[in-house]
Amino acid sequence: MRAIDRAEALKQAGSHALTRIWREDSLAAARHEDRLHDEGVPSTSLLAGMPIVVKDNFDVRGDVTQAGSGSLANSLPAQRDAESVGNLRAAGAIIVGKSNMSEFACDNTGANRVFGMPRNPLDPSRICGGSSSGAAAAVADGSMVAALGSDTGGSIRQPAALCGLVGFKPSESRVSTRGVLPLSTTLDTVGPIARSVECCGIMDAVLSATPWRPLPRYPLHGVSLGVLQDLVLDELDRPVAAAFENALRILKDAGATVTEFSWAELQRPDWRDVFPVITHSDIHARHGRFAEENADLIEPGVLRVIMHGKTVSPQDRADAVAFRNRVSEEAHDIISRFHVVVMPTVPLVAPLVSSLSDPEQAKKIEFMIGRNNEPANFFDCCAVTVPCQATGDLPVGFLMMAKNGDDRRVLTVASAVEEVFKTRELG
Repeated sequence: MRAIDRAEALKQAGSHALTRIWREDSLAAARHEDRLHDEGVPSTSLLAGMPIVVKDNFDVRGDVTQAGSGSLANSLPAQRDAESVGNLRAAGAIIVGKSNMSEFACDNTGANRVFGMPRNPLDPSRICGGSSSGAAAAVADGSMVAALGSDTGGSIRQPAALCGLVGFKPSESRVSTRGVLPLSTTLDTVGPIARSVECCGIMDAVLSATPWRPLPRYPLHGVSLGVLQDLVLDELDRPVAAAFENALRILKDAGATVTEFSWAELQRPDWRDVFPVITHSDIHARHGRFAEENADLIEPGVLRVIMHGKTVSPQDRADAVAFRNRVSEEAHDIISRFHVVVMPTVPLVAPLVSSLSDPEQAKKIEFMIGRNNEPANFFDCCAVTVPCQATGDLPVGFLMMAKNGDDRRVLTVASAVEEVFKTRELG
């Protein structure tokens, strides 16, 4: 199986994309799929025989779920697959191994002191982004067809965008998080990273246990795109600004209605203050006692995040969740004026690994990578990113967002946008 050979060669070369590769199990699964094909057994899934990697915070039967942390190395192996992993297996997908990630999914850069930082396959001097860093790297380097990731504040879409891929964050509760080591039980979602919107749609159907229906050919004429003006367009890298403006021009030429609009709530500090109240209290509830007992085994920045949750009172957390529920309803009313709301996925092109050596610069990069993605999580939306850069340029993501439950809509529009980007000259 060439995917395994390539993955092993890249791991040997120090790519840091995968933490484990299950060669014999994968080859046995591949032989099983080949026998079914040779016997004329019709495939029930488009994922049958496809090599897929799973982020290291998902339980895989017989494997230790480390979530990118050396502190969990001696934990007991998982007794069963996470529900999403089980769905992939049932569809005939071949689970090749575990992908690297930021420790406990607490970092947007993909840094990991235990397993090493995955390098961006398009330019190894640059980062992949996090926290599903290895998942994106394994797809971008050509060894995997797709990857399974988790997204609490952009962890699927960020590395997908920085690596020139498609990443889909589904609506909350669309895909089961059972068997996934949580960052936030409130905000966590499970979704795919792949090379096309269609592949993400196929993955989503399997993960959500819904019948796959091909995404319809959807002309962009009359499709309304709301271009958010508040916050998300501030301090864009010049290449990002140019690619985004060019993408909007191409979509307008293809018949889409492009409307600039203001969402003042995004400029207010309220929701940004509330976001860590929820996430930090959730991660402390899950990992706090363990972190106190194993503090020397956890990266200091991650430990600070976990222990900050100890300062959040139950009433503060309850108030934060109530605030989120209230403003999410208002947000859905706003974004429902359009088929999708669009913005650059990440305001930066993939930063250089060396830029993280300066603590202040690293802090700014961490914030900027997550800035445009957190609203979809906080306001309970679904979102997909597709590449929009010109050929040969560093990747730039074009993010489309819709309200909870509009997953099919956002994927359909994204498929149409992707097709326009492929057939018309982006550069």
